[in-house]
Amino acid sequence: MDIKALLPRHHVLLHLATAPRRELLRQLAAPLVEDGLVTDLERFLDDLERREDQITTQIRKDIALPHTRSECVRRLAFCAGVADGDGLLYDPASGPHCRVLFLIAVPAMAPTAHLALLQHLVHFATDHRRLLKLAAAATPAQVISLLAAYKGPK
Repeated sequence: MDIKALLPRHHVLLHLATAPRRELLRQLAAPLVEDGLVTDLERFLDDLERREDQITTQIRKDIALPHTRSECVRRLAFCAGVADGDGLLYDPASGPHCRVLFLIAVPAMAPTAHLALLQHLVHFATDHRRLLKLAAAATPAQVISLLAAYKGPK
């Protein structure tokens, strides 16, 4: 998995602040819109919300992986977000606060394009120490380096 090709520095958002879920998703999606990877922000956000309404993508107390297939996604893309302190409330039903969010945009014409990326990120997050290091990263370059250095389960 070539994380560096999929995650430029400006796709890493540090110091996310508590906001309603749609606003968090808007913040995370903004770089994808700026780069022309998502062509319609509101439609993309609607698609993300529909996906979240089916079942939350918060997989543990400290990580969420919002993702959706959408007609307004030009190619597979993602952004990483890291919250300050104890994290932020992503899904009230899931309980504790989230520290790390990975937003994945999947083109409708390639509905399985994200599976390897999703698997990589989930496996990365299974080690709580790795996730804590990522949550403590001071720069986007550190986030990218930690994700890129991980080569998958042994």
